[in-house]
Amino acid sequence: MRRAARFLVLLTIVGGMGASLHAQTRPDRSDEWLRRPVDNRTFRTYLSFFTYEATLPFETQMLESDELEGIRREHLSFQTTPGLRAFGRIYHAAAPAGGALGWIIHLHGGTQRAKDGPGDRYIATFLARAGWNVLAIDMLYFGERGTGLFTTYTDPEKHARLYNQPSTYLAWVSQTVKDVGRAFDLLVKERGADPGRIALVGFSRGAEVAMVVGGADRRIAAVVSLYGGHFDALETGHLPAACPANYIGRIAPRPLLMVNGTQDTDFDREAAVLPLQRLARKPSQFIWVETGHTVPPAATMPEIIRWLAENVK
Repeated sequence: MRRAARFLVLLTIVGGMGASLHAQTRPDRSDEWLRRPVDNRTFRTYLSFFTYEATLPFETQMLESDELEGIRREHLSFQTTPGLRAFGRIYHAAAPAGGALGWIIHLHGGTQRAKDGPGDRYIATFLARAGWNVLAIDMLYFGERGTGLFTTYTDPEKHARLYNQPSTYLAWVSQTVKDVGRAFDLLVKERGADPGRIALVGFSRGAEVAMVVGGADRRIAAVVSLYGGHFDALETGHLPAACPANYIGRIAPRPLLMVNGTQDTDFDREAAVLPLQRLARKPSQFIWVETGHTVPPAATMPEIIRWLAENVK
């Protein structure tokens, strides 16, 4: 109860910083943090949202193993925070000479099947073929972590019940940051991963959240955002502690790669992506592909693989 009360107090404090909620829900779907991110003192208050019990047992459960297109996979679950378990799949690298290049934690798009959706499965498989071990996890309310919050998983439902509910969305983003942190710890402690060679790759909604994770957790070696941005087409507002504009510039000096579609009507180039890219700091790279909102085409994936190999060593 004490922790819950502390969270509510912090939510009240952070929600009052910057602009009022009314200002966050203007019809232009912009916010003041996209034009001017919060200062360092304010940003440090946000970090308390993401703390977790590092000594909490993982209680890892191995559920099954299989093979997908020649890639060996493991299905597992582990405790992230008290009473909450994350479900994930490990895609083992198609080991090149000298072993795997490192580990990637993957955050999925906002689909019902989450980590097991065809697009995210394609991304994880491609990365594994290129020599990376991949841990793809379900975010809360999606995939194996469905709670009944969504029944149809349509865009209007997801926005009405989560994305456009500022307090609920902040709590969800905060939980995702904790989940990634715990996944990082699991890979180091139970899989022997090199903590300096663990990157984060997010797709669509997972890409938007990955920018927050990367700015908040300094241990992440590199961040890749695939078809993400500031607001999607149906978003109307979020609290500053959940806004990627307040985190993207704080990923540096770790490298950032953003891949976006020029015809994306979900994360619009002019409104949702370019203003966010202007806040990024070096080293950062932006790739534009002549597509709509989709997974990166096969012709673009080798460029992403090269970038990872060059930036996670």
